[in-house]
Amino acid sequence: MAFNSRLVIIAGGIGGIGSAIGKLFRAQGARLALLYAPFEEESVGPTLEEVYGSRNHTDIATYACDITSPQSVQDAFDAIAAANTAFPAFLVNSAGYVNLSPLTETTPEDTLRHYMINLYGPTLTSQAFARLYLEAKAGRPDAPGGRIVHIGSQAAHVALDKHGAYCASKAGLLGLTRCQANEWGPEGITANTVSPGPVWTALGKKAWADDKVRGEYLWAVPTGQFAEPDEVANIVSFLCQDSSKNINGADMRLDGGYTAR
Repeated sequence: MAFNSRLVIIAGGIGGIGSAIGKLFRAQGARLALLYAPFEEESVGPTLEEVYGSRNHTDIATYACDITSPQSVQDAFDAIAAANTAFPAFLVNSAGYVNLSPLTETTPEDTLRHYMINLYGPTLTSQAFARLYLEAKAGRPDAPGGRIVHIGSQAAHVALDKHGAYCASKAGLLGLTRCQANEWGPEGITANTVSPGPVWTALGKKAWADDKVRGEYLWAVPTGQFAEPDEVANIVSFLCQDSSKNINGADMRLDGGYTAR
């Protein structure tokens, strides 16, 4: 399906999974609004050049946004609304944070950082997107359906060693998604999650560089493979199709069967 004249807003859109999602949506005709954390400023240009072939495109715009700050989120969405004529149809929350530590040693500051980025941030961006979508939809009986897709994790479903704060934040994201699906479904917005296991991004390759550690994990995965960024992107695209209008409040697991055991 082509997404011509539709805008996808991707939080965490610079690098990793966010880049794979943006690249696919752009190939399908969508315009991109990529949100990046202010500390990523220097990597924006090089990433655009690497992923999209150039730093300047008429159909790609980037916005600095601290997703844990209500004012920063609202400023970014106000700028998106002012700069775009494409219909704001999709929001993908791809930004995330994880830091491994035993529960007894996880600091309050690090616990809060997990919750703020992985749960509070998607709360704020989703609220801003819902307001933007409903304003654009007003008076337009032909308006396409709105879609929110959060990138969750298999950690929402199982206990992982040294992942206490991360597991809690991703489990909370599933609860948030169900509430969004319930409240915003009647308004034309669906909300779903994609929950991958470790994804074979550049960062994932570094994290799993140790042959022994990698082999032990893959032994526990029925397919014996990591998820690929393009797999995540394909599921996100599927959830945004017009024909997926009744998939709402669902969680799509992409973990090779790890959590099926």
